[in-house]
Amino acid sequence: MPLGVAAQTYTLLTIGDGLVTQIPALIASTAAGILITRAASDANMASDLTRELTAKPRAIMVAAVVLFAFALVPGLPAIPFLILSALSGTVAFATNRAQQQAAQEARAGDEAQEKKAPQEKVEDYLHIDLLEIEIGYGLIPLVDPQQGGDLLDRVTQIRKQTAQDLGLVVPPVRIRDNIQLKPNAYVIKIRGVKVADGELQPKGYLAMDPGFAESPIEGTETTEPAFGLPARWITEANRERAELLGYTVVGPDDVLSTHLIEVIKSHAYELLGRQNVQALIDGVQKDHPAVVTGLIPDQLPLGGVQKVLQNLLRERVPIRDMVTVLETVGDYASVTKDPEILAEYSRTALGRTICQLHQTPEETIPALTVSPRVEHLISESIESTVAGIKVAIPPDVAHRLIEGMAALIDGMVSNDQQPLVLTSPTIRLAFRRLTETTFPSLTVLSYNEIVPGVEVFSVGMVDLEDEAKE
Repeated sequence: MPLGVAAQTYTLLTIGDGLVTQIPALIASTAAGILITRAASDANMASDLTRELTAKPRAIMVAAVVLFAFALVPGLPAIPFLILSALSGTVAFATNRAQQQAAQEARAGDEAQEKKAPQEKVEDYLHIDLLEIEIGYGLIPLVDPQQGGDLLDRVTQIRKQTAQDLGLVVPPVRIRDNIQLKPNAYVIKIRGVKVADGELQPKGYLAMDPGFAESPIEGTETTEPAFGLPARWITEANRERAELLGYTVVGPDDVLSTHLIEVIKSHAYELLGRQNVQALIDGVQKDHPAVVTGLIPDQLPLGGVQKVLQNLLRERVPIRDMVTVLETVGDYASVTKDPEILAEYSRTALGRTICQLHQTPEETIPALTVSPRVEHLISESIESTVAGIKVAIPPDVAHRLIEGMAALIDGMVSNDQQPLVLTSPTIRLAFRRLTETTFPSLTVLSYNEIVPGVEVFSVGMVDLEDEAKE
């Protein structure tokens, strides 16, 4: 056999037949791969293949050119390759044109939407968020979940906890960055007005001495923003050592969350609007319609009920038991319409709840009592005005009284006791009005609010003679 014929025969029997026998295996493998990769698609396989094959017109055009080149190769069937090349070129051209037309229509739609979009109105600037937090750009990681921040989740939990503790549904809290603030500063606003602020160290920890820390810890001196306690910002490296020494160590997100909780409790009465009151009353009316029927607005308007609830929240008395509050208001609304007096009656009805708030783990209530002399002085100085009860005592007497109270309150705080004063019911509100500016966190209870079974013991007496004795 001549050498050329032998080479041709060998090539056909080896390479040629080998390629031919692999074609079915290639087709089967390709089909299996397509089925597997398309199994998770919601659409059918034909739609997916059509969409993917026509997604890139340039690729189809390249295939058309290659098919046309095959048609020019001697020995290959020209007509089939020319037909395939023409079909591929037509599909590529049509797909490219359709995509261009779709893009033009999308641009036209966007332009039309921009023209139809309402222009910014001056009234938009009048909108005020009821509760918001502004943060510097350095605190953004505390809010961004992608950077490990969980402040948004914490705010959600705070709203749930507030509803459970106070019976108040806190409105959504808006959190936004403010480049005018310091990088690590934050501001808490109510109705657009700043009520609290502070600074954090995003990568630090706040260490506070509860009173029994073994030794000082290295760090930057600061003040805990929620309660004004002395503290230090420490690094991650010193965190474990500070905990071993007895310090209370919290992260920056805990500091901001605690501050927000304290602000909400201190200003809960400001967050309670008439729409919120109406929602609370509607909830009571579903299960207890007799409580609401005949009370609102026959005996007391909605605004009167709102002021009663605000007076309770002002002193952190929960309003979750709305049935008891409304029943008490209904009992005494025929006697007085004064929201402050009605709130006092409601406090008596909520005595069990109030006592539970101030009991120690030993189920006792340590309290300061008021001397008969001071009670008589305040009782004689009470004035009822349109704005509410006021106490008109001489400034020098008030100054002596406040100074004496300050020493007694400091003594309770040093003994880890919550500052609390117990008075007669007739002067409780007046005593609170007299002292709320100097001691905003002081709790003032009346004897009528102490339910049977609760033990109260006196740790001191508020008297004008305290200063002289010292």
